Amino acid sequence: MTVSRIAAAIAAMLTALLLQASLIGPLTFPVPVSLPVLLVIVTAVYAGPGTGLGLGFSTGLLADLGSDNPAGVQALTYLAAGLAAGLLGSLALRRRSQTRSVAALAGMLGAATCLSTGLMLSLLDSHGATPLTTIRMLIPVGFTEAILALGLAPLVRAGLRAQGVRAPKPAPSVLARVPDVLG
Repeated sequence: MTVSRIAAAIAAMLTALLLQASLIGPLTFPVPVSLPVLLVIVTAVYAGPGTGLGLGFSTGLLADLGSDNPAGVQALTYLAAGLAAGLLGSLALRRRSQTRSVAALAGMLGAATCLSTGLMLSLLDSHGATPLTTIRMLIPVGFTEAILALGLAPLVRAGLRAQGVRAPKPAPSVLARVPDVLG
């Protein structure tokens, strides 16, 4: 991974966390919509499960350290969301309307992440989180995150295709250049 890809990932994480704290969180107050987890999911759909794991864990850990939740809860759930999105991403990308398919997948995985985070927080008896409240918020979270993903998916796709951020092409193998002397 090149330095420009790491810098782009850090900038995206910090931007998503700042927008979450200053804009998205207050505007969607009763519904626990999460722009950082949405960024992880959409990025993993386009970049794969490895990127989803790394970006999910680091974004979740940064979100944990910036909140008063027990450390590691969001890191674990964002990591799982990144892995699931990376593995299921090929299904969403096969459709003709990629942005809508990615948004639908992001809404479903966002709701699943909300469910797992809420249940973990309720098991840890953190901030009055209850399973009933968590389950009641699943449909509003999924719907709102799907709508946000409609705008986020083209931005992430363009960011991943940018010249300085694009993944380097693998170098040809040394064995591929050796002439076949046996056959």
